[in-house]
Amino acid sequence: MCRYAACMARKPKRKKPTLVVSRHGRYRFQTGMVTASLLRRGLRMADAMEIARAVRDSIAGKSEISTDKLSLRIENHIERRLGSAFVDPAAPLQEGDEALPMIETARGTFPFSKGIVLRALDAAGLDSDDAIRLVVELDRWVRTQSEAALDEDDIHDEVIRLLGLAHGADVARRYQLTGWVRHSDTPIILLIGGATGTGKSTLTMELAYRLGVLWVTSTDMIRETMRTVLSSELVPGLHDHSFRGMVLGGQVLSDPRERVLAGFRQQAAQVAVGVRAVIKRAIRENAHIIIEGTHIAPPFRRYLDEGVEAHLAGFILAIPDEVKHRKRFPKRALKQMQRSAGTYLDAFQSVRWIHDDLLRLAEETETIVLPNMKLDRTLLGAVDFLSRELPVEEGVAAGLPSEMAPSGPDIPTLFLIIDGLADDPNEALGGKTPLQAAHTPHLRQLAAAGGQGQIFTGRQEGEIPSTDEGMLALLGAPGDNNSSARGFFEALGQGLPIPPGAVMFRGNLATVESDGAIVDRRAGRIRDGVEDLLADLKDVELAGGITGKVVAGLEHRVIVMLQGAGLSAAVADTDPGSAAAVQRVLPLESLDESPEAARTVEALRQLLKKASKHMAKHSLNAIRLDQGLPQATAILTRGAARADHRGAGSGGRRGAMVAGCPAALGVARYVGLQTASSIAMTGSLDTDLDAKFDTAADLLEEQDFVVIHIKGTDVAAHDRRPLEKRDFLSAIDAALGRFLKGRPDLSRGLRIVVAADHGTSSITGDHLADPVPLLLGTWQDDSDDEEDFDEESAAHGALGLLRGGELTELLGLGRRYPGPTNLPTPS
Repeated sequence: MCRYAACMARKPKRKKPTLVVSRHGRYRFQTGMVTASLLRRGLRMADAMEIARAVRDSIAGKSEISTDKLSLRIENHIERRLGSAFVDPAAPLQEGDEALPMIETARGTFPFSKGIVLRALDAAGLDSDDAIRLVVELDRWVRTQSEAALDEDDIHDEVIRLLGLAHGADVARRYQLTGWVRHSDTPIILLIGGATGTGKSTLTMELAYRLGVLWVTSTDMIRETMRTVLSSELVPGLHDHSFRGMVLGGQVLSDPRERVLAGFRQQAAQVAVGVRAVIKRAIRENAHIIIEGTHIAPPFRRYLDEGVEAHLAGFILAIPDEVKHRKRFPKRALKQMQRSAGTYLDAFQSVRWIHDDLLRLAEETETIVLPNMKLDRTLLGAVDFLSRELPVEEGVAAGLPSEMAPSGPDIPTLFLIIDGLADDPNEALGGKTPLQAAHTPHLRQLAAAGGQGQIFTGRQEGEIPSTDEGMLALLGAPGDNNSSARGFFEALGQGLPIPPGAVMFRGNLATVESDGAIVDRRAGRIRDGVEDLLADLKDVELAGGITGKVVAGLEHRVIVMLQGAGLSAAVADTDPGSAAAVQRVLPLESLDESPEAARTVEALRQLLKKASKHMAKHSLNAIRLDQGLPQATAILTRGAARADHRGAGSGGRRGAMVAGCPAALGVARYVGLQTASSIAMTGSLDTDLDAKFDTAADLLEEQDFVVIHIKGTDVAAHDRRPLEKRDFLSAIDAALGRFLKGRPDLSRGLRIVVAADHGTSSITGDHLADPVPLLLGTWQDDSDDEEDFDEESAAHGALGLLRGGELTELLGLGRRYPGPTNLPTPS
């Protein structure tokens, strides 16, 4: 106790702080408050702290000091340290002691802040001394203005004027970028790519601070989020480093570099789905965002949907010197303890392969590459590029063409496409949709073991997709479903010989009155006897050396083909579609003024007229009349396509499709899938589901990707039979269960995807424009867990909303791009 008392006795007494006296009252002198006021005036941190300490020491021992005398002391110390150019007697000690100029902004009226201007000048590349001088001059100008509150734009205009006079147009433009970003009503998307260790995250944070961008994320974060939804069994490529070279499936590339790059490209394509989802969210929130990461690869336009209003710009960071790149990892590990330098140094060769491959892509797409040797120089280069690329002054940021090369093979996957799966709630089902009302325990088990979401399968939001458009959205690459040519896909699916220059149409057998009024677009969904009805229409001579052909398809559907020289696909549809308010045959006319289009229209008119006359005399129609069934009296055409404007499947994707629908088979061949069908696979409600699953099982022994297309659900909905659609969905689930449980070695760990090419309403009988449900899961026969899988659960699923082509990227499937070549005869 005595020792404690002695220590206290030896401890010097703390001096009372000096009080600052103002007209508002008394307050304790705060060194930090002085420092902050000096920073607001544009002084550097070191100078501001040193001057504040000097002021504190100079008034030590004083009981109080007035604000005027304190301001003079501050100015004296500024002059001693920095010179008379920085003395500003009008500068207040702190807000409230003197009237600060007020600035009107879009967010409200605020005191003039020199710190905000300094930050923008720093981003523009002005060194600190020049920036401070300009801010002092700007502050004097602000205080000379007579308005009670200045407009923010006037402040920035004056800064631009001062910059232009003293430092030139380039610096002024870079400064202008910061104000443009702050005021842009259109979302700004900035993408920064580069190999591991090139300094992307550091640059991104500095750039975000200087531009005032609040949303910042990385592809590592996006990938981590996707991992929580998609297990390593479902999408193993997501669950490793980008430089591991992990390729899904059975193909093994012998070249280590090619193996690494194939794995990286596959993972980049998968992560791109998440990147697009983040960008869509930012656009919906009307927010600016910077996304950085190794997976960001040019061309950057791939990450933005067509027609979306947003400003997009990006660049690649590089470390040209390999030795300096290697040295970055130990330095980074000192700051980020969780990133062991050894992990990256052991794989450094792979990192450099990815680094150089990104530079190759940048060269091919004319993407900007910034060498990142010194952060301040790189930051200035980034701001300078963005100030030129973005429409800061005028113009719109340009996009970049082309896509990445196909990625590698896939893990064993069964893709179940249930045509017309989604539906409207129906009173006949107690207000449920057929999917909600169906008994689907196996789909529910998959839902519990995987993730759900939705896919837009139309060409754009609000448009109703056809079967071929929807199939392309599920199986093709982004952009594959931008134009429909149903006749082409029907012909390709039927395996018809397709000569170069031939023009094809998808047709419907229909019941049409003599005045053109349509009684039934599908002639009662005529099925029996169609082959015999059309037997004499397979080789019809027409004027001008043109030959016409009508071939039976599925039920009421037919393929109409014209062969000969000088034909065109610029021909309008005669089928008004089921949604048309007036059901009449549309005029047969050309879509341009070319002689080829006129020649094609005339030939088609002759063929359709001859077909109507032929069918009117056929005994099948007499039989149907006696039975009270609609007669097939005419052919309605749509979806014209010329053969040499479409590419055929080239086997560019490993996999196969099991289907009975010609359009589905045609799309499969178009994207390079093998096809399998049989008489039992009718493409209707009487299809043999077990035969389809058995065939898929056989194919999965050899292929890693097999699609089963089931059409009956769509047929039932078109016929407005919701109870049959419900029961057929139950039958599909039961067949799926028999397939999974009857082949445990094959099904254990099998990745299963369930989706639809479009929804079909059992109320109206028409296709729906809404996104379709998506289910992605791995079969686990030892689990009894179940979750709902229907339109509503999918809308709230963790996978979110995907666009056409994104599913194949998410699954890591190889992508093929058909070219404008003549069609070979399908085998």
